[in-house]
Amino acid sequence: MPGGELGPEASGPEAEGAALTAAIRAVLARLDAHAARTLGDGPAAPDANEPEHEGEGGGGGHHDAPSPRTLDALADCFGLTPFEREVVLLAAAAELDPTTGARCAAACGDPARPHPTFSLALAALDAPHWSALTPVAPLRRWRLIELADETRLTTSRLRLDERVLHFLAGAPYLDARLHGQLRRTAPPESLPPAYERAADRVAAGWAGAGPDAPLRVELVGGDLRTRADIAATAARRSGLGLYAMAAEDVPTDPAERDRLARLWQREAILLPAALLIEVGELDREQLAAADAFIAGAAVPLVVSGQEPRGTGHPRGQRVTVPRLSDEEQLGLWGEAFADIPGIDERQLAALVAQFQLPPHIVRSAAASVRRDLPTSDGPGAAELAWRAGLTEARMGLDALGRRIEPRAGWDDLVLADRQLRILQEVVAHVRQRATVYHDWGFAGALRSGLGVTALFAGGSGTGKTLAAEVMAKELGLDLFLIDLSQVVSKYIGETEKNLSRVFDAAERGGALLLFDEADALFGKRSEVKDSHDRYANLEVSYLLMRMEAYRGLAVLTTNMKKALDSAFLRRIRFVVDFPFPTERERAEIWRRVLPARAPTKGIDPALLAQLTVAGGSIRNIALSGAFLAAEEGDRLQMRHMLAAARTEYLKLERSLTPSEVHGWV
Repeated sequence: MPGGELGPEASGPEAEGAALTAAIRAVLARLDAHAARTLGDGPAAPDANEPEHEGEGGGGGHHDAPSPRTLDALADCFGLTPFEREVVLLAAAAELDPTTGARCAAACGDPARPHPTFSLALAALDAPHWSALTPVAPLRRWRLIELADETRLTTSRLRLDERVLHFLAGAPYLDARLHGQLRRTAPPESLPPAYERAADRVAAGWAGAGPDAPLRVELVGGDLRTRADIAATAARRSGLGLYAMAAEDVPTDPAERDRLARLWQREAILLPAALLIEVGELDREQLAAADAFIAGAAVPLVVSGQEPRGTGHPRGQRVTVPRLSDEEQLGLWGEAFADIPGIDERQLAALVAQFQLPPHIVRSAAASVRRDLPTSDGPGAAELAWRAGLTEARMGLDALGRRIEPRAGWDDLVLADRQLRILQEVVAHVRQRATVYHDWGFAGALRSGLGVTALFAGGSGTGKTLAAEVMAKELGLDLFLIDLSQVVSKYIGETEKNLSRVFDAAERGGALLLFDEADALFGKRSEVKDSHDRYANLEVSYLLMRMEAYRGLAVLTTNMKKALDSAFLRRIRFVVDFPFPTERERAEIWRRVLPARAPTKGIDPALLAQLTVAGGSIRNIALSGAFLAAEEGDRLQMRHMLAAARTEYLKLERSLTPSEVHGWV
């Protein structure tokens, strides 16, 4: 950006102030000379003992007098002519020199006009040109000069914009009119190498811009803070500051938007700085306003968003936030936890295998561990680090699914040995994936399909969700229940967008994703009769693709396994059937569902197991019977269970048979 930097502070503020004062005095001397010529009692030309003023140095003064660097920067940045440069000095004189009013009145011959005007400037200053007065010329286009009354172009008082005045005086700051809309974004101390390279590409996008290439870069992917850190680092490397604003804050009124654009472009030149536009969910009007603002940008700009923008006009260069490698993640965690005792290399590797967090989140997790450093009888630093990782990772998922706090253990599951072995194998695949994929090299050999996927098939209440909860607790993860019936949309492309949000948030780690009601999306691959059939198959393929690429564990549940296409089943690593429990298994469920502390009388699990219901209904009946007994102030008995069973069967639209309650009372 030409002229934006003021250079090293070699001369010091005192010398700069003296240079500005000298330049102002030279312009005022021209007013005095013009007044003398007008009255006819002074020389029509400069005194022979004083050198003539240079037309190109702007500021008048002696040949050897230094020109103010701030004035040089202003003239270079905005392309001011020597005349326009002197108009700026004349307007600055009105604020900085108390004699200016009297000198202006004398020069124009009118005591009622003790202030600078365009007519006075045209008459008294060197190399005047009328085009300097037009709204498209730098003085008025960039609002360096303001007219007190725009209906009187030549005779209205000229005021130097306050921001420009302070800039000339060596006190730069963000224009107060932009406060509340823009915020300063400081670069981080360091970034991982992959993010450093992304920052280099952003800076190169600005440097390579020209007349046919816009000064804007689109930065997509990652999270909001990471994109801001990359943009701020790119700005620092380009010698710029960085300010950020939300796209929704761009005015929808065209006049207001133009005012903001000109004001910012002037600031970008004076500071100098780049602008970061953060794009989120926008309505149609906000999107049009943001596009118009971005399209007119003539200064360095970064458009930050989760997804690439699909607008028609040229967007400039696009830079995608890269995914950090395991080595970079290990270095990131190691640096953040370097001063925390009790976390060794193996534990750091386990954290890296589970969590894919951006640098600022890892630093936040480390800060929380330092704050909650354990006492002698508290959890260790490694456990605190794991908990901190879970807390940070779950933030993006809380709004997308229902989080279930895992409390159940293996003893709470009543399943055949075959199903238990498969579930334990799933856990082993998740727990040992870092060893197998990276230490043993399987990731490089296989390259795809590395996600751990499972399908739980069985009727309602057979323990599918409970099994997922048990695995989540065993792995130390959160369990997020995603209802696919709520994710699937009738609008083309919306289902994939909804699924993308879920997986992008889950990629941070710390979650077992349980997609309930898979039948809402999966089904026999139907013949493609219209576009809706084609897109339905695309939605299924997209889900499977994301599941296979997901770093964690993704589980689908279904009540109708036979309705699923065998081609889809082949892409799922584990299929676990949850059969209806046998009478012996139902008796065991009854024993486990009744707490030892509950007061009972005559409760017989073997008799209760005669009810042909699954585990979910068993829990409902046991709980309802307990409430009935508590309401009576009595111990829990078989008659309470009978009343609760009748209520449950009504819900299931079934009738109790005599054989199911034989021997109860």
